[in-house]
Amino acid sequence: MAGAEISVRGLEKSFGQLKAVDDLSLDIPSGEFLALLGPSGSGKSTVLMMLAGFEVPTGGAITIDGRDCTRMPPQKRNIGMVFQHYSLFPHLSVLDNVAFPLKMRGEAKAARRRRAAEALEVVRLEGYGDRMPSQLSGGQRQRVALARAIVYQPRLLLMDEPLSALDKNLREEMQLEIKRLHSELGVTVVFVTHDQGEALTMADRVAILRGGKIQQISPARELYERPANLFSAGFIGEMNMIPAQWDGSGLVLAQGDRLAPPDTALIGTAPTGAATLAIRPERLRVTAPDAPGALAATLEEVVYAGAGTLLIARLADGTEIRARIPSAGLPRLSEGERIGLAFDPDALLVYGEAAA
Repeated sequence: MAGAEISVRGLEKSFGQLKAVDDLSLDIPSGEFLALLGPSGSGKSTVLMMLAGFEVPTGGAITIDGRDCTRMPPQKRNIGMVFQHYSLFPHLSVLDNVAFPLKMRGEAKAARRRRAAEALEVVRLEGYGDRMPSQLSGGQRQRVALARAIVYQPRLLLMDEPLSALDKNLREEMQLEIKRLHSELGVTVVFVTHDQGEALTMADRVAILRGGKIQQISPARELYERPANLFSAGFIGEMNMIPAQWDGSGLVLAQGDRLAPPDTALIGTAPTGAATLAIRPERLRVTAPDAPGALAATLEEVVYAGAGTLLIARLADGTEIRARIPSAGLPRLSEGERIGLAFDPDALLVYGEAAA
């Protein structure tokens, strides 16, 4: 089945004096998997609750498949919803839990039990219908919640941090399971998470929220490799932020190094005056402290982690800089040692003050 097409225009939500969502607009094409990502209080769950109909917007409009759903109650939107804590009925069997939405829609018992069994097959829980929720693992209970959400074939599936209660291995397993379901069903998915890796792994696009506003909405690779502003750069993964000055032809670092980043390194318009040089730790490599083009630093800590080693160093102006280096072939390094940190030109990103 084709997924729903969603359009949000000027969406706002206030709780008293607090504006949780502020003039938010976005389009979600049919069948897309969109992740809403941001820190606590960024508005991501509030956006999801308004899409679901559990919160009424203060302003703006929501259309689903061209139909105005801004103030439509949840039961009329034909959406599936998966919550963080499963919300299964402990006194009902797995099959009856999955069939419950169909019972509420007045479907005959035989038909709803058949469709519930089919939904359990989709989430790979065939044969579990007679069990009680207490007899299942956390991952299995989340699969039941997924089956219940898709049993009536919604075109839009909303998920509010559904994997946060699972341990690391189960989370990774369920990430792959949800991606498989999305691919097989063709349903549109809006997925709220605070886990960066989860968003980058699962979603077609990721929207970063801050203070109820979208900071950036991009495919995962673009989001990681070319963050649109300093907030996105600092929020997604690790990023070294080095203060600098732009003098019209290049960057001058506080410790005196001069760099001439390529034009492709500039994010937005060319800065005037204060700027920030951003480099991912994995784009750095160790060299001699006096190597041409390298940043000279004093090593403060060496953290061996198997395949990779984290180096924590400090530039002459006091700025901390981190490098993640493959452990294989890395020479023995000591705290207090002077090292050089080299990089390729395409590793550099330059932000002006307006990009903050």
